[in-house]
Amino acid sequence: MDRIVQGPRGDNPLITEVWAYNLDDEILRLDHCLLLYPVMSIDTEFPGCIKRTPWGTIDEELYADFRFNVNQTKVIQLGVTVSDESGDIGGTWEFNFSDFDPEIDAHNPASICFLKQNGLDFGKLKKDGIKVRKFAIRFLYTMRKHAIHQWITFHGLYDIGYLILALGVVKSLPETLGEFEWIVARRVGTVRDLKHMARFCEGLEGGNLGLEKLGQLLDQKRFGLKHHAGSDSLMTALLHEKMLQLYDFNAEICDGFLYGLSKKFEEFVGMQSHRIYVQIKCAEVKAMVIRKKMLKLFYAKICDEYELSKKFKEFKVLQSHLRFVQQECEIGQFYYYKASNIMYQ
Repeated sequence: MDRIVQGPRGDNPLITEVWAYNLDDEILRLDHCLLLYPVMSIDTEFPGCIKRTPWGTIDEELYADFRFNVNQTKVIQLGVTVSDESGDIGGTWEFNFSDFDPEIDAHNPASICFLKQNGLDFGKLKKDGIKVRKFAIRFLYTMRKHAIHQWITFHGLYDIGYLILALGVVKSLPETLGEFEWIVARRVGTVRDLKHMARFCEGLEGGNLGLEKLGQLLDQKRFGLKHHAGSDSLMTALLHEKMLQLYDFNAEICDGFLYGLSKKFEEFVGMQSHRIYVQIKCAEVKAMVIRKKMLKLFYAKICDEYELSKKFKEFKVLQSHLRFVQQECEIGQFYYYKASNIMYQ
């Protein structure tokens, strides 16, 4: 059954539970809704972390653990709430997936126990849930028809990770943080994380708080069940609007950050692009210098057999160096081309 909830301005958006049997109808409703409500708040439920990351870990190590956890596990729910630039809610959808089986799939037992205690029915998920692959086809087709202005999350690194897998953007998260940030910046778009945003808001504990605590501090009523993706995505959307109303600061300074990572995605993308370009140019300069040396040796006057042998060996070494530099240049061009494809797809 749909759960009717009270929105921020007297409207009545629905938290709609989406299963395999109503997926097509609800994707169509979402499609129509996105014409007027281009801001998307998301939340996911997943089987917990297999690897725990210590506090204060550098970005690259945090990403390695995050990548391992997301690639080894399967998303359970995706909550989506759409709103407009004024904060009016268009609707909330809770997509329930069938791919995860607690009997055979990797998970953190404590997390599964926690989700069961909060009302998740894994039997119903397995029986009536949506196959992630089928969801990806329907959802991605809809996303491509619309320009999503912003993606709002709370502590959203894992939410974004599972989102790009569920969308079929990649089959598994890439090896490096740079590649991941490039994909997010160019294929997902502008991301805003409320936990990062809370760092700039007086009285919100410097961002060191959970979604429920943030709701209590801002006196925001919850609709639906906590730790369910639909309710949490709606709570995220409502809190985002409330923070914009209560705190007088330019929230755009928070765009591009996900809590836990130190760099802004767009800046990282620019740095990566520039770094690859510089590597290519350096390799080209090296190649030019080596060719000049080889030409000099080729046209040099040889007086005796010993000098000829010496020059020949030197020529062979330069030839080997040239092959290496040319290979270095080709690799750089490959990654630059790959990055350009990600940017403009």
